Amino acid sequence: MKTIIALIDFSDVTPRLLAEAAPLANALGARLILLHVVPEEPAVVELGIASPTVFRAPSEKKIGADYEALLELRDSLADSGVEVSAQQLERGGVVKVLERCRELEAGMIVVGAHHHSALYQLFVGSFTSDVLKRATCPVLVVPAQG
Repeated sequence: MKTIIALIDFSDVTPRLLAEAAPLANALGARLILLHVVPEEPAVVELGIASPTVFRAPSEKKIGADYEALLELRDSLADSGVEVSAQQLERGGVVKVLERCRELEAGMIVVGAHHHSALYQLFVGSFTSDVLKRATCPVLVVPAQG
C-alpha cells in the first residue's frame, strides 16, 4: 500500500482521524494525502415556514479559508515522519471524491463517522456510508467519540 487518503471535513472527528491515519501511514511506509471537499453553502430563501434548503457554490473566501486550514493540518503532521500532502476539491460528492481517490491510486481511505439519528440517516443519508458502499479499496472508519 503506497497511498492512504484521509477525507477531511474539519469536524470534531478530524483530530481522531489524523491520529489514526498518520501512524498507519508511517507503519505501512505509505504517503498520506489529506483530501477535503469545500461544502456548498446554504442560501437563505424566505418562502415561509416550509422553506426548502437551497445550496450554492462555495465563495472564494470559503475556498481560501478551507485551503489554509487544510495546509495547517498538513503542517501539523510535519514531525510524524510521514510524507503528507493536501488536496482540495471545490465541489463534489461521493462520486467525485472516489474518482479522485482512484486517480491518486488510494490503497486505503480513512473517513470519520458522525453520530446522526436514524431519521437523519433515512432522509439525508451519510457520506461515510456512501463511501463504504462505493469504494474500490479498503475503508477505515474512525468513529466519533461517544
